[in-house]
Amino acid sequence: MNDWGVQVRVNSWSNAAEAYVYMGKAESFTMKAYGTRGSASTDMDGTRFTLTPDGKITGQWTQEHRPR
Repeated sequence: MNDWGVQVRVNSWSNAAEAYVYMGKAESFTMKAYGTRGSASTDMDGTRFTLTPDGKITGQWTQEHRPR
């Protein structure tokens, strides 16, 4: 994952998290995890992000976008 930024908000009372994921002005999206995991993939470099309700976010390149 190159040059991605993330802002995460967590609400522990309702077991929920929201994450704003961005790559400069090129691409951005919001992920929501309300009681269960949320996931999304980027168009720019094929990174797949997963967000848990406690605010943990992970990212992984998909097979076809991994560096060689």
